[in-house]
Amino acid sequence: MDALSPLNRCLMVLCYTAAGLLATGAWQDQVGSRWRFEAPFERTRLARLGPVMTQAPENLMTANTRVVISLSRRRLTLYQNDSVLDEFPVAIGQDDWQTPVGQFAVRDMRTDPVWQHPITKEAIGPGPQNPLGSRWIGFWFEGQYHIGIHGTNQETLIGEAVSHGCVRMLEKDVHTLYDHIKVGTPIQVVP
Repeated sequence: MDALSPLNRCLMVLCYTAAGLLATGAWQDQVGSRWRFEAPFERTRLARLGPVMTQAPENLMTANTRVVISLSRRRLTLYQNDSVLDEFPVAIGQDDWQTPVGQFAVRDMRTDPVWQHPITKEAIGPGPQNPLGSRWIGFWFEGQYHIGIHGTNQETLIGEAVSHGCVRMLEKDVHTLYDHIKVGTPIQVVP
């Protein structure tokens, strides 16, 4: 009997390996789905051997999420797959400190942030005196000046133009928003 060439031996090993994997996969399908060892051996398609995705990865769930902030309406709208997921009232920047208009993305997310007054540079840590509330979602930076979406300790001012450029939200609303977005989520601010 002649010896097989190295290429033929490799092909034979690959064929036997593939057949073994297919048989093992078919047996696993029978055992895993019915737990009956007496079930007859059934052919299976190769597609059934792939892993089953039970939930989309987190980056896919947030890939079609975006935020639109309307300054004139003083509303923040959260979109998922071009459908409105939720809409919230907001406070915006006052006349000398307007909220910037344009296309942005979430660049920084923090829980219990420390606030620094833009003029006096006084720092206030987490707690009821902190004007940022308990969540910070930064989307614009210029030097030491930061603008973002955050909670507030003055919820009665929601709907007004009172901030130093930031977008203020009710605490419960900023928590909802925070749970639906990630760093990189697009933010559009319109007049």
